Amino acid sequence: MAARLLPPVPAGCRRIVVSGLPRSGTSWIARVLSLSPGVSYYFEPDHLLDARYRYRYLSRSAHDGGLAKHLEAAFAGQLAHHYVIAEQGWKELLGRSHSHTVLLKWVHLVLALDWVAQQLPEIVVIQTVRHPVPLALSWQARGWEFRYALRQLTRQEDLMRGPLEPFQDVLNGARTYWEQVGAFWGAVTYLQWRFHRKGWILREHEWYCLHPLSRFKDVADLLGLAWSDQMTAFLTDPDRPAGPGYGRPRNPRSEIHKWEGTLSPRELGELRAVVARFDLPFYRDLDPEAHWSGG
Repeated sequence: MAARLLPPVPAGCRRIVVSGLPRSGTSWIARVLSLSPGVSYYFEPDHLLDARYRYRYLSRSAHDGGLAKHLEAAFAGQLAHHYVIAEQGWKELLGRSHSHTVLLKWVHLVLALDWVAQQLPEIVVIQTVRHPVPLALSWQARGWEFRYALRQLTRQEDLMRGPLEPFQDVLNGARTYWEQVGAFWGAVTYLQWRFHRKGWILREHEWYCLHPLSRFKDVADLLGLAWSDQMTAFLTDPDRPAGPGYGRPRNPRSEIHKWEGTLSPRELGELRAVVARFDLPFYRDLDPEAHWSGG
């Protein structure tokens, strides 16, 4: 209903997506970029998809007309639900007829990125990874189950016999809570790394947190987005009023190590052993400042 009240998004707008797991920092990253002039931002249109799309894997050759229509509607600004209004605000949305870039942020289509890129080769995806411990603690605080999320992967035959075939024993053998965290996080992070394409940006949440102002400026420059005073204010004044939205200001450096000391040696050992099986270039030995040299 809200989308019908808004002016149309101009044809030919650039298409950018911020993608990552829930609670991986995607809202913060997308909010900063949305403050660039000429960006029309839509918060999690994937919430309007039914549950079968949650962590659903789609190969490049898969056919899904329903999802293709959803993506076109999202990039056309036709899916402005109440979350979008809360995050962006009516004033900004009413000015979208002057936009040159459409920015989407989603958290449930992370395993469909290879398919999305095949359907929409012009899009640029900002892939986000967060350290597994603070991610899991944030999920715990909301009552979200990694056991359920892991089943979303293992029940997909084309995924388990395809890109995750080398890790079947890890995924099916995870028993304790932190083994399940490691299995799910490791599998999804491995797939993000595998799906990464030239021209996309794949960075850890903590990479942004270490030097937020300079690193967001670098990312904006790579994306061809103009920097604004609003972006600077959002990043440098963590105590400013947050407004109604979800990408709230924060003290970024405090996010990096605040989880340390929350797990027992046994729990850390369980997590470390499972994550190591994926041989990822992120957070070696669970060090939150050991970042990938790619990107």
